[in-house]
Amino acid sequence: MSPSISQLPPRVLIIGGGLGGLSLAQGLKKAAVPFHLYERDPSPTFRPQGYRIKINYEGAMALKSVMDEEMWEEFEKTCAESKFGETNINAPDGGIIASREGPGIFGGDFVPYLADRTVLRSLLFRGLEEDTSFGKTLTHYEEVEEGVIAHFADGTSEQGILLVGADGFRSPVRKQLRPEHKPVDTNGRCIYGKTPLTEEFLAKYHARGHKWMTLVLDKTPMTQTLDIDETPLTCLLEPVRFVDNEYKSKAPQDYIYWVLIGRSDVFGMSTEKLLSLSGQQSANMSIKLTSEWDPSLKALFEHQDVKQSSALRISTAKPAIPEWEANPRVTLLGDSVHVMSPCGGVGAVTAIMDAAELTKNLQAGGINKKSIAKYEAAMRVYARKSIERSYFGGKKMFGHQPFDNCAILEL
Repeated sequence: MSPSISQLPPRVLIIGGGLGGLSLAQGLKKAAVPFHLYERDPSPTFRPQGYRIKINYEGAMALKSVMDEEMWEEFEKTCAESKFGETNINAPDGGIIASREGPGIFGGDFVPYLADRTVLRSLLFRGLEEDTSFGKTLTHYEEVEEGVIAHFADGTSEQGILLVGADGFRSPVRKQLRPEHKPVDTNGRCIYGKTPLTEEFLAKYHARGHKWMTLVLDKTPMTQTLDIDETPLTCLLEPVRFVDNEYKSKAPQDYIYWVLIGRSDVFGMSTEKLLSLSGQQSANMSIKLTSEWDPSLKALFEHQDVKQSSALRISTAKPAIPEWEANPRVTLLGDSVHVMSPCGGVGAVTAIMDAAELTKNLQAGGINKKSIAKYEAAMRVYARKSIERSYFGGKKMFGHQPFDNCAILEL
């Protein structure tokens, strides 16, 4: 064995410190399964870590299963107010198209948790400081008789009994383990942003646009459909107001989370240029795209925090995740195996479910091929439902094309 490889007891190597990887780390810690997490960012606060996420019943039960009681209690208290209901607004004139109190996209009587991704990620990182290494970019892994060796860009290597790729949709682990399982381009593009709930902003903003989840709908002008088909532009937004309790001082300022979604034709630039936009440039693009909207809605973009704005391509896996023979040394979790459109609101939830499912199987059956196979079989079932849900949401919001019409992404 190379002297550069750590001489440590058998452990699970987690590649990636997003919500899925951190949830797995907490689950393994709770189950007393040795692990170490490797994150490519140089620190946990290196870059903005996202916006709000809604956690449905299945996601909440998964999250609760990997947390101890104290952490779960704090999670509940750090969530924002969550209200049942939805309003649809016509973009050009600000008119109300529909508005109704009710369960919305998740159905049932369970009120989803409304969490700030940065706050949740910080909570999940608690207690993992000694089990996490930052600035570690995986280049490849190597299967050996004793387990698996992870090789990093800084020249170091680490050995474990199992390697879990929780490293996002550009996953180096996926590229090596299942190179044929590639995501596709939905042709959807989006700009994410946050607008602080200041008095100045609220004085200008639409009075019905900050009660609960709201969709602002901008249809394609008729003659434009002759050239580029139906290419709606949709803004999904929701207020994030933190509960006034002992944890509010740790939370960010109350804000409206929003995502502006449309087909690539609407954005009018190459994918490469779009993905290179800075926060300020992304903010400018959002203002340009909504220039014909009602002034009360334009205020959302005019008052945004430009440091929090970013432009993204909407990628997805196909719903039927192929069946393959389980590898007892390597598996995948989260976006690395089932990236999906944000239009279903379940991408992060599905990654957390992965973490809980993998933890459950490793704890019950040990770290072996059978446990990995059981995890992957279960994951294919619920991930398919999540991807299909995201597809139907995307179809309504930006005209998501059938999966077979989407170009394969060579990442």
